Amino acid sequence: MPANLPRIYYKKEENLRFAQSPEEKIPILKEMLAVMPKHKGTDNLRADLNARIAKLKKEARKKPQIQRMDLYTVAKEGIGQVVLMGPPNSGKSTILSRLTNASPDIAAYPFTTQKPDVGMIEYENVQIQLVDTPPLYGNFHPAWLLALGRSSDILVGVINCANNCEEPLNRLLERFEEGNMFLQSRDFYRGDELMPKPGLVLVTSAREDCLSFLKDKYGERLDIIEFSLDAPPDPIKKKIFNSLGVLRIYTKAPGKEPDFSEPVVLEKGSTVLEAAYEIHKDIAERLKYARLWRDDNKPKQVGATQILQEGDVVEFHNR
Repeated sequence: MPANLPRIYYKKEENLRFAQSPEEKIPILKEMLAVMPKHKGTDNLRADLNARIAKLKKEARKKPQIQRMDLYTVAKEGIGQVVLMGPPNSGKSTILSRLTNASPDIAAYPFTTQKPDVGMIEYENVQIQLVDTPPLYGNFHPAWLLALGRSSDILVGVINCANNCEEPLNRLLERFEEGNMFLQSRDFYRGDELMPKPGLVLVTSAREDCLSFLKDKYGERLDIIEFSLDAPPDPIKKKIFNSLGVLRIYTKAPGKEPDFSEPVVLEKGSTVLEAAYEIHKDIAERLKYARLWRDDNKPKQVGATQILQEGDVVEFHNR
């Protein structure tokens, strides 16, 4: 019997390839188990993943406490986790305060942020988790901090270019590569041994000629955006949402109106069947067909393999 694993399973499996410690691998394996359908076709795979988790837990217990990477972990909330990383005094805490309801310590001296600070970005009818982190500098790029970047949904590099134009970005990208991450826009592709990490770069205190230079040099690979307290935050919120690579659909019961206040959030390219699994596995396993409303408001009957788009309204019909 085929396993028929959802696409998100293979995405988690790819992330597992870049994980570097038992503490980092265990949550990924648990997520793979959580999204795996339960039927005879997955029994052997489920047993294998459980055995790998048990082995990794045993390995983690053997490590000295001081070496463990779980010093700081951040449980994911909202539709995605966005992690801010950058050098001292780059403006990460200011960005967190500006884009969310959080009130982090903000000061002119470096190293104000000692541990992760969390806030929620409110974007239209969804919330996105934004995490500020301690600064990367010199030899300070601990394993737990880089692991937090790898596990994030997108990574946002923050640099201050008041005194130097190119060096801050070069140094930050080198730090990410030391952590096995290649920062890029979601549409850029580089096939190598580094983890392709979707994200963008926010630049604070930069001259216009510096921004133009960075965009000309890195624009094919990276989205480079100026951050200013004088500018409205909504365009950056939209850019972060788009970088997540997700879409929102809405469901309705037969004879009732859809609820547009609570979307179902899926990865772009998801199908009707994957949407059904996101809601409840019983709906997916009993799915016969769906009715789909798109821009023209004329419903059409579609099957399980129909690709969904942003704003679609779906009505599921079961056997």
